[in-house]
Amino acid sequence: MKTFAVLGATALIASSASAQSAPQWSGFSVERTITAAGNTQYKVYGNWNASNIVMLNALDFGKNIAGQPAQFGTMNAIHQDAGEDPDGNPLASWSAGVNLLGSVARDNDSWVTVSGSGTSGGNDTALDPSFSYPAGSTDRSFVPANAGWYDATPGTANPVLAGGTQGGFRMLLMQIVRAGSGDDPLALFHCATGFKLANTTQALFGFGSFTIGVPTPGALALLGLAGAFGRRRR
Repeated sequence: MKTFAVLGATALIASSASAQSAPQWSGFSVERTITAAGNTQYKVYGNWNASNIVMLNALDFGKNIAGQPAQFGTMNAIHQDAGEDPDGNPLASWSAGVNLLGSVARDNDSWVTVSGSGTSGGNDTALDPSFSYPAGSTDRSFVPANAGWYDATPGTANPVLAGGTQGGFRMLLMQIVRAGSGDDPLALFHCATGFKLANTTQALFGFGSFTIGVPTPGALALLGLAGAFGRRRR
């Protein structure tokens, strides 16, 4: 199994929103892996430059951030959840705890987390009420605009761990899996993180964006313009 770091344009976009963020926040990073089943897996991490961080929630997924291009591209996420919904459709949930099919299925399943965990044993991440889909829709290949997820077990701290960018600290926040290992269309997503310093109660926030997929020359040019705009603002 080979792992690739998705850098460059991803880091550029994340930096363009850093002026609005708490100083401990250092943006998103993405790792791309081809799973044993032959699918493309993206792990999305939040990064901090301090170790005394407790993750609380992710919010405003897909919301446009001033100075950045509108969200573009298609998520094309696949799910490997067990069971059916009340209407008899195959269950496709962004909740990590829904998956009951074992570690292989989890590696090829799309889910969100605020604890860094994607195991099926006890889900400690809950989806916001804003995490809803159009009436009658069974398409779970995307995260609804302005959706969020949060800590369902607030009595248990969610500290960040070493391994972040430039020697910092990070936490896994999302896994996106696309079918197959070919070149995927580029997609850009905005998101915010809510966190606090250990032993404090004040909520802090980090804002940024990340990309998945393989960019076309036109998409690269758009990402470059966003990064240049962010540098001018700072």
